[in-house]
Formats: sequence, C-alpha cells, structure tokens
Amino acid sequence: MRNVEEKHGISLRGRLIAAFLLFTAAVLVVLWVFETVLLDDIYRSLKLRDIEKCAAEAAALNAEDDEDYETAVGAVALRYDVCLTVYRVTESDWGPTGVPVAVAHNHSFCLIHNYQYSSFIGQLYHDAKDAGGSITVRRSLRDLVGGNREAWEGEPDIRRRGSDRFDEEDVISVRIVPEEDTNLLILIDSELVPLDATVRTLHTQLVWITVILVLLSILLATVLASRVSKPIRKMSEEASKLAMGDYAVNFDGTGSAETENLSATLNRAAYELSKLDRMQKDLIANVSHDLRTPLTMISGYTEVMRDLPGEATPENFQIVLDECDRLTNLVTDMLEVSKYQNGTQKLNPAPFNFTAVIRRTLERYQKLREHDGYVIRFEATEDVWVNADESRLLQVVYNLINNAVNYTGDDKTVEIRQTVSDGEVLLEVIDTGIGIAEEDLPLVWERYYKANDFHKRANMGTGLGLSIVRSILQLHGAQFGVKSRVGQGSNFWFRLNTIPEPGETAE
Repeated sequence: MRNVEEKHGISLRGRLIAAFLLFTAAVLVVLWVFETVLLDDIYRSLKLRDIEKCAAEAAALNAEDDEDYETAVGAVALRYDVCLTVYRVTESDWGPTGVPVAVAHNHSFCLIHNYQYSSFIGQLYHDAKDAGGSITVRRSLRDLVGGNREAWEGEPDIRRRGSDRFDEEDVISVRIVPEEDTNLLILIDSELVPLDATVRTLHTQLVWITVILVLLSILLATVLASRVSKPIRKMSEEASKLAMGDYAVNFDGTGSAETENLSATLNRAAYELSKLDRMQKDLIANVSHDLRTPLTMISGYTEVMRDLPGEATPENFQIVLDECDRLTNLVTDMLEVSKYQNGTQKLNPAPFNFTAVIRRTLERYQKLREHDGYVIRFEATEDVWVNADESRLLQVVYNLINNAVNYTGDDKTVEIRQTVSDGEVLLEVIDTGIGIAEEDLPLVWERYYKANDFHKRANMGTGLGLSIVRSILQLHGAQFGVKSRVGQGSNFWFRLNTIPEPGETAE
C-alpha cells in the first residue's frame, strides 16, 4: 500500500483557544477604550445633553401664571442636579438690570452664585442675546480671574468655599425667554466632576477583568474543544480502520448535529464500500468461472484432436468455435460495461420502428422454440416509432428476453407485451421463474447479481446483460424498473417516448 504522508496543522483545540482569546481581546479593547480613553468625553457629552434638557424645561415654565414658580424651578434643578437662577432683566439706556426671580442651588459651590460680578452675568446675557437667545459655555474660576489665583483669593466679594475648584470647569447654560417688557434670563450651572480617580479605579478593575477573562477563555475553549474533538478523534480512528479494509466499523458522532450527520454519512459510506468490495470479489469469481469453462473446453478438445486420429471432426471444431464465441462475447460485454461506466459510450439516435426491432430480436430464439420447447409470446396491437439508437435498444430487448429465458419456470414461457398510451410505449418482459426478494430488487441491475447467493450460469449471454441494459436506458433518459415477487416470476419493463411514423401527416 502506498504510504501517505501525514500532514499536521493546527489542532481544533488550538483554533478554539485562539478564537476565544481573539474575542476576549476584542471585548477588552472595547472596554479599555470606552472606560478609560473615552470616559471623560462620554461623561461631558452626557452632561451637556442633560443641561440642554434642563434649560428647555426651565424655559417652558411660566413665571407670570405659575403661583409657585420658584418651587417649580427648584424641582427642575433638583431633577437634573444643577444650580439654577432666573433673573428678570430690564433693558434701559444705561444697560440691562436684572432682578432675581427664582434661585435653586444644589451644590455648595457654583459660578453663578459664588462669583457674582455683574460684569460676568451681564457678559453671559449679551453673549446669549448675540447668539440668538441661548448659549452653553464651559468656565472655571481660573478663566474668570485671568489665571491669577492670588488676586482671586484677595477678592472680598468671592465666597471662599470651593477654593479647591480653582481649575475645575463648570458648564453654564444660558437661555433668554422674551416677555412683554422684560426678558427672563435662565442660568444653569453644573459641575464637571474630575474623573481621574474614577479612571484609575477602572484601570485597576480592567486589569483584573483582563486576567480573569483570559483564563476563562482558555478554560472554556479547552472544555469545548475536548467535547467537540472527542467524536472527531473516534471517527478518525474508525476511518483509519476503514482505509485498511476493515468494513466492520461504527462511526459514532454523538455530541452535535454536525458530527452526528457526518457519522451517519460515514457509516453509509462504509456500508456501500463493503458492498462494492463484496461485489468486486463476486465479479472476479464469476468472471474467472465463466472464463475457465470455455478455456477448459477449448483446451480439452484441441488436445483430443491433436492426440487422437479421427477426432478432428467438424463437430469438435464447432464446439471449439462456440466456446471461442462465448469468450469473445464475455470480453466484449465487459468492455462495453466499462465504456458505459466511464461515459465514453455515445448514442446515435434516429427514428426507427420499435415494434419491428422486437420482432427481429425474437427471430434469434426460433431454435429454442423448436428444439427446447420454449414458448415466447409477443403482444402488440400496433407498430410504434421512437427516436433512439436502434442498435442499442436492440441490445436492450435481446438482453431482457435472454434474461427471462434463462430464469423462467419449468413451463419455459416468456411473455413480451407492448402497450402504447399518452405518447409513450411500455415494453414488459415477463417470466415465470422463482422471482426476486423485494430487498434484492435494486441489486438486479448490478454486474453478476447473485439471486439467493447462488450464481446461475446463463444458458445464453455472459451475466452482464442487465448492467448493460441499465446503462443504455439511462443514456436514453428512459424510465425502467422491475416488479417481482418470490415464487411468482419477474416483470422487467421500460418506457420510451413515441414519435409519428416518418411520412405521416399529423391530424
């Protein structure tokens, strides 16, 4: 047996572990990016969105009609956790003048109530008015005092609480709501909490999460790989036995639908291989048998004619010639079967009288009728024409009749029926032999099929006839089959499309 070089690639376990690790790495990268790199940006974005919503709700409140306007403003400020101040601003030639209408402070320190320079509030008002009625800005104490911390600490108007927030930013949203003679100035302040400590905490947590996820990925991949690869390893071992010619193997793919389907397919393949192996051995035995008999006859008769005076008679020569014909027919049939199986045999279709072909075939059996008492009946109500390969169909009809003659019953009766209907012709060849078991019907078309494990050497033909019949009918695209019951004979049939007789005019 030719040695096959084994190729070793990455194992299933290795692939699963690599896949899980890649997935874990992707998840961790996403976590690291969102929880550390983008955390501050996401936090600021959410904060700005909340402040904008708070400003919209505060602007929707009616300062004139609402009797408890300051309470409503406080509720809005508390819901969004911000400081909120509303001024009623009156503009005059000397500039805008603001009077507090509602004040809601939820933090100990914010710019709009801890830094109350009128210039700062006035600047916010003018900026919002120039921007169309609303602005959102980010400011810190450093921005307001020009970066001079010493000057800020000396200012008497600034409350000292929150001095540790000198560099930290607040988000301030400004909205102007026009009234009849005045404007409402809505100021909202929200702290932007530094996230350095949070980022450091998340960084430490992510380190531990990374270690835990990597270990879990390796463990889970190992367990899954073991469960998935176990049936595959078993099937691989069974496949090795099958490759060595052991067909008594059992592929067990329990574990997943895919491995179960694969095991079922391999079990079926093993069964088919065992059947082919058995048929191959039967073929060799039967061909050897059919070759040995005529060769023995030829050898024996030629030796007799050589050694014994007067034995070189025409009768003995005829026996040698008959056995040579038998050998020729056997070799010819084997070559023909091989051509059909290889797809090299081609058809030459042409219109011809199908019924006439049957009658011409029956002429070959005239001697059987006269000397051996065979009864061969042909029933046909009309002649039909088909477009097919005449010589090949002649071979089909001959082989089916020959098979019926070989296996018919003691009454030596063979019946051939031609039936025409719906543009098709059905030909049936019926014998009265022992019949075929139902489970063996699909096998009768194989070479040297053995009924009941007994090879009956044909009186006529080579034992390859039905295999040739199947190949020819398949090339013609014809329907064919066999109906049989044990003890009641067999009915081999096939069906072809008919054509009008050439020269006829269709009505």
